[in-house]
Amino acid sequence: MNNTTESAITMEIVTDEQRLDFWLNHFGAVKGWTTFEVVIFTTMGQFCDEYHGGYWEYGSINNGGAFIYPDINADTLTLFNMHNGNEATVSQEAAGIAVCLILYSIWSFQTESEVMCDRFYQLRDYASQHPESAAIFHLID
Repeated sequence: MNNTTESAITMEIVTDEQRLDFWLNHFGAVKGWTTFEVVIFTTMGQFCDEYHGGYWEYGSINNGGAFIYPDINADTLTLFNMHNGNEATVSQEAAGIAVCLILYSIWSFQTESEVMCDRFYQLRDYASQHPESAAIFHLID
């Protein structure tokens, strides 16, 4: 029997009650995890001229991964990655995925954390099935 169909990787929005423990539960074993949120906010501001702060959704992926994305009053956001010169206009969720992937990669090398590597690959697997996967990978390439 040849099973070539991949099971869908899905994301659920974290409830208000679960938000308090989100970072600890997903990244608590990683050195410096308490700074991750503010670095993600700051990096989004550097990549996206339209972003000036706001509410963020927290997403939990059914493969064990996690990420956050801005939930602001905009249908799309244009991101420019100054490190590779690539630009794309994407949904808010895809913008969060791209910025988190970039930072998870950097943090995996800085912290030498297996957990951080796991979170990167879990999010990358989700991104590969995302409707905007081409734009996400263009941004992070």
